[in-house]
This record gives sequence, structure tokens and C-alpha cells, in this order.
Amino acid sequence: MSKSNFLLLLVIISLLTLIITDFFPGTEWYIQYGPFILTAIIIFIMAIFEKKEVESKKIESADEKRKRRNHFLVFFAFIWLIVMAMNIFVGEPEGNIFNIKNPAFWILMVILPLLSQFHYKKSTDGT
Repeated sequence: MSKSNFLLLLVIISLLTLIITDFFPGTEWYIQYGPFILTAIIIFIMAIFEKKEVESKKIESADEKRKRRNHFLVFFAFIWLIVMAMNIFVGEPEGNIFNIKNPAFWILMVILPLLSQFHYKKSTDGT
């Protein structure tokens, strides 16, 4: 497993823990936020000890950009499904950000990630 995949897996697991434990009131703060804090510490330590390698910048092809965008959308769809299923089957969360009845959920978790995926061409691009 590569380092980037390992870090991505850590972030996903800590984010899922954060979301799921929000639906169970009375959960201790270190259980809810602990994995996320630990992931941030691991990323920080890995960044400190990372060797600086001189790499030429890779130019991403259109297929790679499309593939990365599709992975991003699948990840957010997975998060949306988890949040909606938890709202339906478990009940309302402690915080308002994962409550599907709150407009903040629709703005921050649905509309903004979708808008970030649109590619707006600048009028100065010449195309």
C-alpha cells in the first residue's frame, strides 16, 4: 500500500467515525474526535520526516482529471448515503451539520462539493 493510499484510508476512516458517532448522544469526545486528531498528527509527522525529492511536475491528462473527479463524487455520494441513512434509521444527530432537515447540510455537504466539481473557463483563456 502506498503512502498516499494509506493516508487517504486514514482520513476516510476518521471521517466516517466522526460522522457515525455524531448520531449517538453521550459519546465521549475522544472517541468522536480522537481518530481525526490522531490522523492529523500522523500526517503532520509524516510531512516532517518526508524526504524532499526533486520531481518534475507531471501534467495530468484529461482522463486522469476525469477519474479523480469521479472518485471525488463517488466519495461524497457515499458520505451523503451514510448521513441520510443514519438520519432515517438512527435519528437526528447531535450537531446540525449532519442533520438532513437543516439547510446547512444541503449547502455545505451537497451544493458546495458539487459546485467545486464544475470547471469554469476563464474568459481570458482564449478558448
